[in-house]
Amino acid sequence: MTGCREVPGKEAGERNMLEIINVGTDQVIGVKASGRLTDEDYRKFLPQLEKLIRRQGPILLFVDMTEFEGWETKAAWDDLKFGLRHDVDFARIAVVTDRKWLQWMIRASTIFFAAEMRCFPGADRERALQWLQEPETAEEPGPAKPPAPYSHILLATDFSPHADRAAARALELARRYDARLSLVHVVEYFFIYGDFIDGGAVDEFELEQQVREAADKQLQRLAEEMGITDPDQVHLLTGPPKHTLLDFAREHDVDLVVLGSHGRRGVERLLGSVAAGIVNAAPCDVLTVRL
Repeated sequence: MTGCREVPGKEAGERNMLEIINVGTDQVIGVKASGRLTDEDYRKFLPQLEKLIRRQGPILLFVDMTEFEGWETKAAWDDLKFGLRHDVDFARIAVVTDRKWLQWMIRASTIFFAAEMRCFPGADRERALQWLQEPETAEEPGPAKPPAPYSHILLATDFSPHADRAAARALELARRYDARLSLVHVVEYFFIYGDFIDGGAVDEFELEQQVREAADKQLQRLAEEMGITDPDQVHLLTGPPKHTLLDFAREHDVDLVVLGSHGRRGVERLLGSVAAGIVNAAPCDVLTVRL
């Protein structure tokens, strides 16, 4: 097996590992994570996964985490670095686990990746595999119709210089089309990687409230600068930015999303990854404004 290591302090026979597994189809790469993963597990396993990525291109990845317990600190950093470096090398990722904290953590971590990720309970292994292999559907081309004028524009802002330029563009378009303009900022869930390495989360309520208050002040300032006086057009939301913005767009019949993008690599691609994820999954047009 790959990536096995005896863990001090555990019962004999219990091992930490990352291994390639057979999931019954050549279309999907299967991986199983067991126990508490270490840096050594990643150093042994990741070259195999990188070899498969080079051979097959963007892959469909099935990850069985039903026996997963957590990471050592260095292993958690290995996991995050690998994900950022290979962001565009995954087409879809299905994670199977019954651990609620892990399901929540994976949903929160989608801010880093453009690939579509979903969690499934352990009993839904077959449904996870089916979802991975579902073909992307496209509507049959019909007679060309002139596009309808935009009626509801969503401006997603993080108060950066990229967002300021995006705000100017969104305001210009809203005036041109006489469209409703919704100003949205998403406060990410408070998620400290190290807390889950130790198996539990600390109470971040007070700090989260302070961040929300600061964000609300920034949001109100921006709304005033843009001449937005209707409080129903200003929204402070909480959650993973990509999914929260997509949900808002669907629920409020948004027909254009405007946001900033800087197109860098690595950790600096955080905003860019959110933009890429929205472009791929939005139910409407998306305009990414470069600084």
